[in-house]
Amino acid sequence: MPAVRSVETRIFEDPANPQLVVAVTADDGVRGVGECWWGTYRPSLPPGAPVRPIRSVIDELLAPQVVGRDAEDPGALAEVMEAETSQYGDGIVRAAISGIDIALWDSIARRDGIPIVELLGGQALASIPVYASLDWLGEEAAVRHDARAAVAAGFGGVKLHEHDPALVATARDEVGPGVAVMVDVGGRFDATAAVDAARAYAASGVEWLEEPVAGLRDHQALAVVRAGSPVPIGAGENEYTVDGFRRMIAAGAVDVLQPEISKFGGLTPALEVARIAAAGGVALCPHNFSMGPSFFASLQWALATPGASWLEMPWLPGHPGFPGGIAPPPIDAGAVALPEAPGLGLPEWFYRSWE
Repeated sequence: MPAVRSVETRIFEDPANPQLVVAVTADDGVRGVGECWWGTYRPSLPPGAPVRPIRSVIDELLAPQVVGRDAEDPGALAEVMEAETSQYGDGIVRAAISGIDIALWDSIARRDGIPIVELLGGQALASIPVYASLDWLGEEAAVRHDARAAVAAGFGGVKLHEHDPALVATARDEVGPGVAVMVDVGGRFDATAAVDAARAYAASGVEWLEEPVAGLRDHQALAVVRAGSPVPIGAGENEYTVDGFRRMIAAGAVDVLQPEISKFGGLTPALEVARIAAAGGVALCPHNFSMGPSFFASLQWALATPGASWLEMPWLPGHPGFPGGIAPPPIDAGAVALPEAPGLGLPEWFYRSWE
């Protein structure tokens, strides 16, 4: 029975997209990596600052509890970590647990020489459609440029972070009818204004309206919007627990569930989240705005889930890329398939970089 020998954290600094990566190494030398949520978007802060509180939870609270325990029982380790942090609440605590949990699953699969999807019950989908998650742009020329570039790169959908119906219509005009357009307004509206916005976006045939109300976990307000909206409603990236997803679906708050695997505890609770979505009759579309272990964990999870319909991939043309240096997988016919490498499917050089 291999035991956890070390838990290490590394911050890849960046003003806009810092990455907090966790490496868990067992006493047989097998290493797995995971990734935590990237923190609140604060480009005015020093590079890497948004993820430092999460790193502190790992280094000071969680790592001492994990080292020395069974490296092949992530469920038991999840219980240990949750017990250790039970008086701290959710938020950054759950994000910290997520990074360690993903790394544990990665190490188990790498030890066995198999992809994580096999540990999740087997591959249910040959590939998963991916949409390009665009930057916050705010003007017509930029929307046209980035939407056009995303389609040229092979994406089957584009997600806008815009609220102006005219810019949504611009994107639809640019990509044409065969490409999905999603709209994420990041909690900009109250319920009444959100319904009005949804009606305006409907003219552009949007796939869904994401996080329409300011209370990002206000299930009742989301349910009101959903009842009055002519387009599907998506949310869930700011839920931190399985119970939160259960309450969200029970409230009739969403058509599209968008869990962020780097926030709600990682792969250990992911199977239950997928079951909740399926039982509630809602689509599972994992949220992701990083290009690293968290994306690949969401990919493995999506491919194991029959009800998964889309996977988010960040698309920032003109930017230098994410600081961890991991390239996105190839897109074929608007979708991404299972990587060839074991575990998460990451390149071997990334593991060697921790030696």
